[in-house]
Parts: sequence; structure tokens; C-alpha cells
Amino acid sequence: MEILYRTIVCLFGLWLIVVSIIILFYPQKALSALRKFASTNLINYSELILRLIVGLGMMGLAPYTVYEGGFKIAGGFLAMTAIILMLIPRRWHHNYALWWADRLKTWQVRLCAPFSLVLGQILIFLALA
Repeated sequence: MEILYRTIVCLFGLWLIVVSIIILFYPQKALSALRKFASTNLINYSELILRLIVGLGMMGLAPYTVYEGGFKIAGGFLAMTAIILMLIPRRWHHNYALWWADRLKTWQVRLCAPFSLVLGQILIFLALA
């Protein structure tokens, strides 16, 4: 199971790195993707199931890392919020995504790129350490 947990966390870290590139160079596409969050049942539950898997993967990996508490807290947060979002009406989640997509400017989206890049790198490093 440890290998599975490490793989899940590394894939999530890689996904964050890819997202950092997209939001840096194509912020308009990132905002367009944000507008689609929870727009259909398929998109909503696919997104939330992946979020839940990442959260469980982080919690599962926790005992194998030096940052056990951090992985448990972050993984628990992802898992719990995924479950909560599955229980509320989908349109609430979609409207929240639209609210942010309508307010964020492209320069603000670009500011998030370094954080996504560094977090992705840290997660991969810790998952492989």
C-alpha cells in the first residue's frame, strides 16, 4: 500500500506542477476551466472522487514520512471537503466556482503559479524521501 500512497501523492504533485505552468502561461484557460467546475454531475463527481483519493493517499502516506501530522491534516482536509461537497447541491459548488472565475483577474491567477509549482515539488520530494 505504501507504494500506492507514494504514487498518488507524486501524481498529485505532478498535477500541481502542470497546473502551475497552465496558470502562468494560460491564465484565461485556467479561468475557463474554473468556470466548468461542478458544471455537470460527471465533472463534479470526477473532481471530488479524485480529491478524495488524493486526500486518502496523503493520509495513508503520513506514517511513512517525517511530516506525519502535516500529511494527516492536509489529507484529512482534502478528504473531508470532498465528502462535504458531494453532499451539498452541485449548483452551489458550481456557483462558487463561477463566483471566483468572474472576480479573479489573469494577473492574480498568474501569482498563484509559483505556489502551485513549489507545493508540487515539495510533495514529490517528500513522497519519494
